Amino acid sequence: MNKLGRQTIKFERPPCILETASIVGPKEAEGPLAKYFDKCLEDEFWGEKSWEKAESKIIKETVYSAIKKSNLPISAIDYCFAGDLLNQCISSSFGLRDSNFPFIGIFGACSTFVEGLGLGSIFIDGGAANNVICAASSHFCSAEKQFRFPLELGNQRPQSSQWTVTGAGSAILSSSGTRTICYTFYSW
Repeated sequence: MNKLGRQTIKFERPPCILETASIVGPKEAEGPLAKYFDKCLEDEFWGEKSWEKAESKIIKETVYSAIKKSNLPISAIDYCFAGDLLNQCISSSFGLRDSNFPFIGIFGACSTFVEGLGLGSIFIDGGAANNVICAASSHFCSAEKQFRFPLELGNQRPQSSQWTVTGAGSAILSSSGTRTICYTFYSW
């Protein structure tokens, strides 16, 4: 890896995106991108008793979906870089606690997924890993409780207010692969 300037590096062994997966909630499923998601949920609870448990299930299923699609054995995953909006990594750490790979929790709110891709790429280029999975999740209902107004209060939302996504995305980065994009530069 070569440092080019203050915040740009050039990879000697550029990582490739081997596979991706995504699961989204019902509101996202109503949008124009619905056909691109692996799974669209019909309700926010997805069979769980709380929104928080649903978010843990969403990130877990998204990670395992990407692994299954890649045809890699779970043992081939060297690290998992993941995070969420719920108290800095609660959903991801609980959702992935039974996984058989090292978990590195990251929290950057909207930048969590890209942070994971950057860190995973550096691990691969540096020789510390061959395959890493990067993931991020959020859940509208738990994010409202955490950052705005709990839905249980029944507050009226202005039409211009933010709407946090209910969903998760994951990507497997690999040192060997030609399936999709390879990154030569990373800049932050």
